[in-house]
Amino acid sequence: MQSTFTNIKRRAFEDLTNVSSDEDIPLKTEKVNNVLDLMPCLDDKENTKPVELDVSRFQNVHPMLSWYKHDLETGVLSYDNFMALMNPDNDVQLINVLTQIGVIAETNTCLLCGGSMRKKKDGEHWFWVCMRRVNGVKCNKGKKSVRTGTILGNSQLRTQEILQIMWHFVHHLSETQCVQYTNLSSKNNTTIVKWYRFCREVCTEWFWKEENTPKLGGFGKIVEMDESYFPGMPKYNKGRRLGEHAWEENEKWGFGLVERGSLDAIIVQVPSNRSRDVLLPIIDKHCLDGTIFCSDGWKAYHKLKEHLQLEDCLHFAVNHSENYVDPTTGAYTQTVEGMWNHCKTFLPSFGMKPKDLHTYLGAFLWTRYCKQRRLDMFTHFLKCAAEVHPPLTNSLPNGTVIAI
Repeated sequence: MQSTFTNIKRRAFEDLTNVSSDEDIPLKTEKVNNVLDLMPCLDDKENTKPVELDVSRFQNVHPMLSWYKHDLETGVLSYDNFMALMNPDNDVQLINVLTQIGVIAETNTCLLCGGSMRKKKDGEHWFWVCMRRVNGVKCNKGKKSVRTGTILGNSQLRTQEILQIMWHFVHHLSETQCVQYTNLSSKNNTTIVKWYRFCREVCTEWFWKEENTPKLGGFGKIVEMDESYFPGMPKYNKGRRLGEHAWEENEKWGFGLVERGSLDAIIVQVPSNRSRDVLLPIIDKHCLDGTIFCSDGWKAYHKLKEHLQLEDCLHFAVNHSENYVDPTTGAYTQTVEGMWNHCKTFLPSFGMKPKDLHTYLGAFLWTRYCKQRRLDMFTHFLKCAAEVHPPLTNSLPNGTVIAI
């Protein structure tokens, strides 16, 4: 007996749009050579000696990252170039790079004589030194470290060690792996944990600045939305989940928006009721006019188009109790469901406190932002850190009398 569903022709969801042209151009991906082409070829018919792998053909990358060809042109700072920059003999180049990015200020002012200061190395450290001369005598006062007032200040670690921790963070190595490769925090991971928390806070604060947070959707663009539960279930309704570090009601659920065909996404922690009054302002804030929305059948999305302040929007819901793809409209929410999988894989398996979830989500969204735009994550992180925590410089108030 032929099924009754065979006569139903599923309409392509791309046809249900409010724009007739200007189709999205998919993100181009470079063709990657087969890894088997890089391996030595052995002939079974002949007795050959063990073939040694030509290491010069490969980029000297971090042990936890994949190998790629040495002559491959990329815009990403490789581990080989990064470690060359961390060489103490290249400290002049390192200071220039940090100054160019904005981590260290370009100029500074002496508080004693008002003269301009320049960077000068004294021993193993770099200082701001006033070089002003009055009657042939140098001021030579107000000397201080170039790290004072920057993200590198207030730390006993060397500049190279701090940057190595940040490099491991942006490439998603765990705190334990970072300890092994940097040889820091031999007794415990306290130093690495604090710096990782600082890095997450930088990513979160930078991402949620209004000028940096991406806007989703637009005419002809599809945005999927969904909610997800983060705490998990305590065994026998007991344990620390319900004790000292219990989850607050406004921290348990996350509301996610993701643009189909893009890595740009928004995740906001919301109360457990997930009411329309909570979710709709988030949609209005982070989406553009003309967006096509896909969601499940949650009651807060009922008649979504009528309650949004956005104009020219469409909304298609799919009933997950019956099917995952609507047989009539072709609407689905697989993209946002996949994002939740990536998000919870990004989170640590153990030891995450509820108060830290916000920073983990911010770091996850920042990572997707960088990948979507193909940014060098380490360089971009330093730029974000310099923007969130700009270096402090000396400035004399107006009317100050300078002692000469």
